[in-house]
Amino acid sequence: MENEKKRRHTFGRTLLWSVAGIAVIAAAGVFGGKVVLEKTVRTSLEKSGTQAASINIDFTGHVHLNDVTVPLEEGQSLRLASMETRPEFLFLSGMIDARDITFDAGPMHVSVPSILVEDAGINRAFLAAASGEADLTPAERVRRFSAGRVTMPTINVTQSQSGVDQTTTYSDVVLEDIVDGHVGSYSASGMTSDTELAAIPNEDGDAGRGTVKLSVGAIEGQDIDGPFLTRIYTEAKPADGANPAQQVYGPVTAKDFVMETADGRVTYAEMKSDGFSMRLAEEPFLTTLENLEALSANAALSPDDEERLGLEAFLLLETIAKGDLQISGIGLTSDAEPDMTFAIGSLAVTFDDLVLGFSMDGLDVRGGDNALAVKSASWTDFSLAPTLAGIREYLKSGPGEPEMAWKTAFLPAFGTLQVTDYAVNLKPGTDNGFDVEEPVNVAVKDFSLALKDPVNGIPSEVRMMINELKLNLAENDDNEALALLRQLGYEEVTISENFALRWDKTNNELIVEDISLSGEDMGSISLSGVVGGFGEAFFSGDTSLMQAALFGLTGRELTLKLENEGLFARGLKLYADRNGMSEEQAALTLSMLPSIAAQTVGEGDPGVQALIDAVSAFIADPNTLEIAIAAKSDQGIGAPAFMAATMDPASLLQQVDITAQAD
Repeated sequence: MENEKKRRHTFGRTLLWSVAGIAVIAAAGVFGGKVVLEKTVRTSLEKSGTQAASINIDFTGHVHLNDVTVPLEEGQSLRLASMETRPEFLFLSGMIDARDITFDAGPMHVSVPSILVEDAGINRAFLAAASGEADLTPAERVRRFSAGRVTMPTINVTQSQSGVDQTTTYSDVVLEDIVDGHVGSYSASGMTSDTELAAIPNEDGDAGRGTVKLSVGAIEGQDIDGPFLTRIYTEAKPADGANPAQQVYGPVTAKDFVMETADGRVTYAEMKSDGFSMRLAEEPFLTTLENLEALSANAALSPDDEERLGLEAFLLLETIAKGDLQISGIGLTSDAEPDMTFAIGSLAVTFDDLVLGFSMDGLDVRGGDNALAVKSASWTDFSLAPTLAGIREYLKSGPGEPEMAWKTAFLPAFGTLQVTDYAVNLKPGTDNGFDVEEPVNVAVKDFSLALKDPVNGIPSEVRMMINELKLNLAENDDNEALALLRQLGYEEVTISENFALRWDKTNNELIVEDISLSGEDMGSISLSGVVGGFGEAFFSGDTSLMQAALFGLTGRELTLKLENEGLFARGLKLYADRNGMSEEQAALTLSMLPSIAAQTVGEGDPGVQALIDAVSAFIADPNTLEIAIAAKSDQGIGAPAFMAATMDPASLLQQVDITAQAD
């Protein structure tokens, strides 16, 4: 895309110079008459190097040129079969009418049957800028151009490179309200493109050229900042650091997108954007492109140089300050799987200073009796800022394999992923493209995953939530845990999970806010606590340093909560049935276990006795149970104490306070 922008910029610039060289006579016509006019035209053409088979100037100031050739860079050419220009004069507005324009640059060929510029601002300021007489930057020269309307009925672009041949046609292209280089609005009735890809061997080893056909309906847009776009290509950001972002493209809409291949087609009802804002890069974009092209053409490029080349190109993302893309009515059909349908109601992508957002509504994939659907999904606060910061540091360090810390620093900030109403129902043995060996019947009401506040690329806050995960146990009998639930009498389960922890940098603590699991007609279990000694070593990216830091961890708090809503009764019945006893006998047996266990670790300890009483009460009348264990020392309990407890469990009881309660 950037290469195409460069070509368009070059084409527009060279056309402007050719028009300027010819239009200089307009100003002369006002002051000197036909003879002076002709002399001025010839002088201007000679100065620019432009050649014309014939020059004809009438007494109204019209200049007619035939068979015009404009000098360009080596390997490039611009030709016009004819051109007529008229300067601004009295009540007459300026005009440029060029026919059969062709531009060639290596593998690319551009042809435009006609260009008509109406209400063209061909005045002294424009002519001075275009002819090079004024000491102006390229952006300042673009700012001198104004016109009421530019019309191009057809633009044809063909290019062939690396075995790929492409032909693209734009129809009824119109630019309006061009003031000081700013395009007020633009439109095209449509665009078509045919691309023949390089031959690629298929599964049978036969090589054939693939074809991609693309068509877009009406295209309408507003506000192209030509001068600032020219600055992006030709200027570096100021040395003083002042580099504010500016809107380059305003709102744009394209309808009826269709892409067809030999295997199927993709359609969009509409694509639109609210616009893009950009800032200047550290070097002009054209310079970057030339450097990248020169390096990529170097066959002797080492793997390290190739890696650095890719990383330097990645840094160009910093020039995009803000932008978005919205797509609606997405459909996909496959000739290989004609029974399958794929549809998305809408997609949206946002970009705001290296922070990306994504949203999707109405995903629906079907094939026969099989289906996959998502009501909505979003991904917010995905940031590439840490990645680009890491890349800059790595490039400063010189070539070579980066340490693990650098690789970790490359990781982007994940942000938050959310999915609502996900459902999949797949059956094996169906010829519809899903190709599953076992039946899959899963539904999730809500899912979210948040990885926040990265330190050296590693998130310091992690949150995951699954709400109402529905599983059909009859189709998951190979899983031991799910098989046990079937033995408990469940045919279908609805499970919710939560996982939330964060790093407290100030106190060097890992706060486990909640790790919980719950189920309908089952109950819930949750765990929370605090781990001390959790310092920055765990975010270093150095495996050895992280392993060493494990021995500095301490246990400070632990809270366990149980809530029964039916699972305990089913478990008690299963236990009784397996052991040939009544449920009352099973409950009595289980209620004695805490007392027996306490005899080996701390009989008579107040905390242990409170724990025994609470657990026994919960078994007798299972409702809720909460157990809290806290270290007596503010420093917590370290690894040596836990290792000693494996030999003497009672030694650990002396270092903790235990509270327990059953309701």
